[in-house]
Amino acid sequence: MKRIKYFLTFVLILTVVPVMQAQASNGTGSFAFTLSRYTLQGQLADAVISHDNHVALTMSLHDDIRTSVGDVPINGIGEWYGVANAASLSGTIQGVTGSARICIWFFVCGDANYVGQGTWTGTLSGSQGSGTFQGTITFTSSPVSQIPVNQPIPISGTWNSLFTSSS
Repeated sequence: MKRIKYFLTFVLILTVVPVMQAQASNGTGSFAFTLSRYTLQGQLADAVISHDNHVALTMSLHDDIRTSVGDVPINGIGEWYGVANAASLSGTIQGVTGSARICIWFFVCGDANYVGQGTWTGTLSGSQGSGTFQGTITFTSSPVSQIPVNQPIPISGTWNSLFTSSS
């Protein structure tokens, strides 16, 4: 019985270690931007510069805006694509989707859904990159009239990331 237990533990370790190593080697970073008067912060993951100098990053946003009526959680995802040219980076931000959870009273809540797009630029020193980005967020629905629907809202911010190389 002990041999089976040791064998299963060994197999479990063999299956978990490669996953942990793969996760640790992925490029990561962060970004921050201003939406109206609020600053939001998110994460960049899977930051890769391929052998043909194409660049890809995955963004995720999980932050809160503190308002006079309480915190508003904002979530979103998107993809950053571009090219590396010597020490410079540039590209587009695509497929941005997300929502802000707005509660009017304790039990009356709704989602303000949004889409977005933009461009980004930066510099590259070794595997470390940083720069700026700009774009728009457009709310496609809102439970409150204070959020304008179908009107692009400009955003701008900064980013930094540690890139990995793919072969």
